[in-house]
Amino acid sequence: MSNERKKWNASWAKQNDILFHARQELTNAKAANATLSQEKAAAEAISVKALQAKADALKALEEAKEAGARAAKALEEAEERESRASKALEEANAERIRLDKVVASLQAEVQAREVAVTDLTARVSVAEKRTDAAVEAKDALVSSFNQLEADREWLRTHGIARIVEAIMNAPETAAGLDLVRERARDAGFKAGYNRCIGDINVLSAGGYTDKRSGFHGVDVESHLKAAEASFYDTPLACVGELDDCLEAADYVDRLRMLYPDTDEEEPAGGAGGDAGTSGTK
Repeated sequence: MSNERKKWNASWAKQNDILFHARQELTNAKAANATLSQEKAAAEAISVKALQAKADALKALEEAKEAGARAAKALEEAEERESRASKALEEANAERIRLDKVVASLQAEVQAREVAVTDLTARVSVAEKRTDAAVEAKDALVSSFNQLEADREWLRTHGIARIVEAIMNAPETAAGLDLVRERARDAGFKAGYNRCIGDINVLSAGGYTDKRSGFHGVDVESHLKAAEASFYDTPLACVGELDDCLEAADYVDRLRMLYPDTDEEEPAGGAGGDAGTSGTK
């Protein structure tokens, strides 16, 4: 039973290790998820600022166009202002292009972050399922171990004694023992009788008797050996029932039904004093 307990302890240690790693992975995933959420918020803030900058640039472009229109009406004064407006327009266009690229890059990064968050969410879900499975497996192991302990205690306190009692009180056992005792008694009687006759013939100073016992010519030794062989070879019905129980996975439950516990049980084969007289020759 100590080897079985060691196996259970090893299984518990393995399940606890799986549960620990699953919880650690869940904690890491939640921390990474929180970091990605913060980064997503920062990226969205940058995107908003970039859009605002783009709007400002477009507004500046409109103002530059208006300045160009006014410069057309006053050419002599507008040359310098037109030059500045053209330069401002080029810078605005360059800035707009740059901002468009920044916005596109930020949008791509936000999408990548969303994919990463989705992947992490899926991993967290898997980790939670693994954690639940580990907890269920541990509970199942504890329940199974407790059942094994209860089964072992029942076998120790009741089952083994009831099995031995059933075998000893089986009708086949009583009949076989009766027959062996009777054959042994016959063999002993014949041997004792022959010895007694021999002693009488010696003591009778030459006289003798040829009176024979009732077992003259009977091979009582062979009968005794046959009775012993029959006793050991005779199958017991209770042993067959026991074998059927032991072949099942729930053998302890079947043994409990075969040998139910009662507060006061009538001993099987109660007329034990008459067991030696039930055999036949």
